[in-house]
Amino acid sequence: MFTKLVGVELDLNPIKRKRLSESAIDEIKNFISSNNLKEGSQLPSERELVSRLQISRGSLREALRILEIMGLVEVRPGKGIFVRQVSGDLVVPLPSWVNKYKDAIYKHFETRLILEPEVAALAARRITEDEIRAIQDNVTRQSRLQEHDVVGIIRTDIEFHLLVTGAAKNETITMLMNSLAKISFEGWKAALRVEGRNESAVREHTELVKILSRRDEDGARTAMREHMLASIQMLKTQGLNAE
Repeated sequence: MFTKLVGVELDLNPIKRKRLSESAIDEIKNFISSNNLKEGSQLPSERELVSRLQISRGSLREALRILEIMGLVEVRPGKGIFVRQVSGDLVVPLPSWVNKYKDAIYKHFETRLILEPEVAALAARRITEDEIRAIQDNVTRQSRLQEHDVVGIIRTDIEFHLLVTGAAKNETITMLMNSLAKISFEGWKAALRVEGRNESAVREHTELVKILSRRDEDGARTAMREHMLASIQMLKTQGLNAE
């Protein structure tokens, strides 16, 4: 017999359906880890992965694009899919706590807010003309992307920040920023979910390139700080606020 609960608040959360591409990402990461694959190892073909995972080619390609952004695989047209980077945190390069706890994404960006303005200042001091051109080329490519191309936007956005980091010419900082980039996908996606954010990011990146080309350390520090604060504000509009 069913008894109706009266005056009892049911503290239940909606069940979220996991996207097929997200499940594919987990399976591919586990496959790499369980088989102890090394950098340069070739994964099964796209056709075989579609068959084994029982997903569509579109879902698989979305998963592979995300894995490329995370730096774990490389898709070489006409050659195959290869392991790009293997580390101790392979199973969770995008940590489970980022998926479960919204404030973790916020704190990730908070960490970058502390770090990246000083990285930009170092870059302004040490950047070369070739590096300026490379960063400008990145901004140009990002400006041509459509708002719906979230993966492409994230890829070029991460590349921008890593190019600035490379211009700082500090190997320790580069290693740290590469690690941060690997766990950034969900945060980047949340920030860029706001309509018009990519357009704003391109404007901010363009201004930063101009400042870097002038070798203005204080200006670069300020511009990067404002850029990171803008991203954090976008996170807040998505409810990703640790405060």
